[in-house]
Amino acid sequence: MNIADPDVVKLGETVVAFYLSPDTSVDKPKEKRPAYLVLVQADGSTRLIETSGMAEPHIAWSDAGLFFSDDTRDYILGKDGLARFENKKAGHQQSAFALPGNKGFVAVYNEGFSESGYTNQVAVTTSTGSLLYKVEGNYFMNALCDGVLNGIATDSGAHLADSAKIPGMRSKVEPGAQPELLSQLYPATAGKEKALAWRGVFDAGDHNRHVPCHDGVIPFLSDYADADGKPHLTIVSWNTGNGEYTEQPLVDVQGRPIAEKLIDPETFSQKSYDESAVLDGRLEWLAADGRIMSTEIASGITRPRFDTRFVSGSDSSSQAIFTDRSIHLIQETFDGETPVRIKKFDRATGNLVTEIAVPGLAKQLGIEFNVRGAAVPPTA
Repeated sequence: MNIADPDVVKLGETVVAFYLSPDTSVDKPKEKRPAYLVLVQADGSTRLIETSGMAEPHIAWSDAGLFFSDDTRDYILGKDGLARFENKKAGHQQSAFALPGNKGFVAVYNEGFSESGYTNQVAVTTSTGSLLYKVEGNYFMNALCDGVLNGIATDSGAHLADSAKIPGMRSKVEPGAQPELLSQLYPATAGKEKALAWRGVFDAGDHNRHVPCHDGVIPFLSDYADADGKPHLTIVSWNTGNGEYTEQPLVDVQGRPIAEKLIDPETFSQKSYDESAVLDGRLEWLAADGRIMSTEIASGITRPRFDTRFVSGSDSSSQAIFTDRSIHLIQETFDGETPVRIKKFDRATGNLVTEIAVPGLAKQLGIEFNVRGAAVPPTA
């Protein structure tokens, strides 16, 4: 493996970066294993930066550089080299965002159950260092709204008692199921999170870690059961200003539920999209069968756009990165042999622009390492 010297490594002509993390399904090894940030060049060649590891790591890229972290440090890799900041924290990451104006990065980490209920950590990293503080709740989904980080929790920790006062926030089928909580995580309010609103949905099974935000409204796809236990596939618009939300059922152009005609509901949770997935009033997403789908936020009408041929299932996994101009896909195959494959599509036309194979990683590292967070340059 081409392991880079951290003292001399630079961002260079990297076109895609992704994080290889030890597979959490593998039996716990006697010794902790490292993880690797992989920098991919246009010809498929790679440089790897070894880290102490992070479960489900996420990375973010801005003009200030490429942000990533492990359980002991935060890193910003730029054109001039690698900056490292001590920041000991939980070893499971929820999200990472670039703050507007190249003012740094904000990330969320899952600390786990605590005396008060459930705790996450928020880290703010700039060119001068990192600041870490705790927030109450488990914020699986996060959205950056004009520099304000909001989180949606399905385990609200100490906040749960507050929801009991609000009608509709308890399941009639599973009394122990929790509703969703929307909170402001950054900037901190008096050093802690600010609970904004509740949503009476239960057993939500679709946790895309990074979801969009436009004009203070967070649109996202939602797979959940209502208080009566009835399943729903919807697109939600949650207003961070007044806490109100609207949702539309996901239907095809003839008004039929997409679970009947377009999408296998059993694989709906394997979809992929990110904070840049909204364009012209539509949320675009990669379905498990490899098609790019387009959902109108106002109506829920969903149409297939084009087939990428990158399927997610028991043998492979694919994730999508959206920019204004492009859709980038990364696929790994769980056979220990097949190269990681990367495709770039023109977002407007759906035409394939480039395809890169990254050979050797599976053979060198085996299938005990999985492709986790990925990022492309902001101008890609």
